[in-house]
Amino acid sequence: MQAVLASPKAATMKDRGYYFDLVEFQKNAEQNMTPSTPSVSHTYALASKLDEFFAEGLEARYARHRKTNQMIRDWASEKGFTLFPESGFESITLTCINNGAKPGGRVADVPKLQKLVKDQGFLIDGGYGKIKGTTFRISNMGDETEASMNQLILALDKAMKQL
Repeated sequence: MQAVLASPKAATMKDRGYYFDLVEFQKNAEQNMTPSTPSVSHTYALASKLDEFFAEGLEARYARHRKTNQMIRDWASEKGFTLFPESGFESITLTCINNGAKPGGRVADVPKLQKLVKDQGFLIDGGYGKIKGTTFRISNMGDETEASMNQLILALDKAMKQL
């Protein structure tokens, strides 16, 4: 039995792209083919990462993300920052922090903060589009742990003292 990859609605969509066009994948799958040479290394990487997910357990992974996210939220609050999203709309894998929403919760130079943190081995995002510089974002997704987030928090604290 062939797996159904694409919904009937997908076939009616214009500009579906090419690489992840599930309609094309469906057509080719019916002939035991692929529309292009598959990225075998990505397939193996995905399989490896899924093995890690299931070994940890999805509920445990979600709990870890909630914990590491709360660590960053607590750090932001302790430093006088507020979060960018309205309450109830926050992500558990990325914290978007307002820059300057409260007195004391302000980084004068977000790009400098990014550089100082990067020099210590960590990447944070300086916001984008209309909120570039008025926010900065800290990820806790993927394989981050309490230990790695504690190291990041130490790096953030050290960088904040240098601003």
